[in-house]
Amino acid sequence: METLNLVPAYPPLPFPMPVWLMQTLLILGFYLHALPMNVIWGGSIVSAVLFFLGRGNANSFSFRSAKALAISLPLFISFAITQGIVPLLFLQLLYGPAFYVSSILMATFWLGLLGILLVSYYVAYYIIYRVLKGEFGRNTAVKASCLMISIFVAFALIASLFSNNLTLMQTPEKWLPLYSSSPHGMNLNGNEPQLVPRYLHFFVASIAVAGMTLGCFGLYLKKRNEDFSKWLLKTGSRIFLVATVLQIPIGLWFLKTIPAQFASAFMGADTLVTITFAVSMSLMLLAIVCTSISSGSGGSKAFVAGLVANALLILAMIVNRHQLRLMYLNPHIKPDLVAVNTQWDLLAIFLVSTVALIFYLVWLCRLVWSAYHPASTQNVASS
Repeated sequence: METLNLVPAYPPLPFPMPVWLMQTLLILGFYLHALPMNVIWGGSIVSAVLFFLGRGNANSFSFRSAKALAISLPLFISFAITQGIVPLLFLQLLYGPAFYVSSILMATFWLGLLGILLVSYYVAYYIIYRVLKGEFGRNTAVKASCLMISIFVAFALIASLFSNNLTLMQTPEKWLPLYSSSPHGMNLNGNEPQLVPRYLHFFVASIAVAGMTLGCFGLYLKKRNEDFSKWLLKTGSRIFLVATVLQIPIGLWFLKTIPAQFASAFMGADTLVTITFAVSMSLMLLAIVCTSISSGSGGSKAFVAGLVANALLILAMIVNRHQLRLMYLNPHIKPDLVAVNTQWDLLAIFLVSTVALIFYLVWLCRLVWSAYHPASTQNVASS
């Protein structure tokens, strides 16, 4: 049976908006989802390490920064979940024939994702309201560290399920053999060559973003506690530097595992893909240079420059990721051939609601932060 015959047809309904606009919203939506997700995944393990390092002193910079990350984690989880709706919606609209099949093939694991998410969300609140509310002791820090590791493991499993699903949807030639071997939704895409480097690429990126998050805490405290602020800026920059330098061999490994014709697109065969990739590499170098400066001096200007470069780098890499997905799916799925009946009124409501949601979440973050830091003279972990 030909692979093309395994790919379902689109529903007999027109798209509610142009394909280019849905692809743009998919990229931007995933960008807004990826930032908090990186903070959660990388921040949980960074917080666990810092809790352990600061287990002997509640006033140590390590313990206070770990506590700051722990307090912010439920907010980032909330933000990641709400912002994850947007890219998931447009992924299903544009590439539903592939995404639904891959989800069915691994349905047992895929449905378990919700349970993992709910439990980890509960644990994040438990750390704040049960573990950290008591009197400080060595056991408190160790317990908080262990629970943070459990959150890290939970989101590592979630990331693994997404990596399996999103790589499986790109390879329809695997669907029939997998279904034939296990028709009960117990399949994973473990034999995919790009799976491990792709997974490591996202994991190491989350560590880098967690470092940037610590630096952002340092920016917030610049006029309140200069010593702690510099420590956060230096430590965050160093974490980012180590993770970003480690990304280079992982990225090369990732590039080597994809088909040669796709890899050549990044190396000059496709102008747009190559330009995006070149911009990504330039932004990475700029971020490395700027954070190298802030890692030694604790200077806020160099850190902010690195922060902006990294934010743009993540966006450029997401665009490259989408371009790679199109290379895989173009032979099998062609959303450009689906009729379009643009519903501008619903689109306007969607865009206004999305912007309002972002403003609401920012306001909520500030409200919760102020609840834990009512005095302007308090430092990040004085609550």
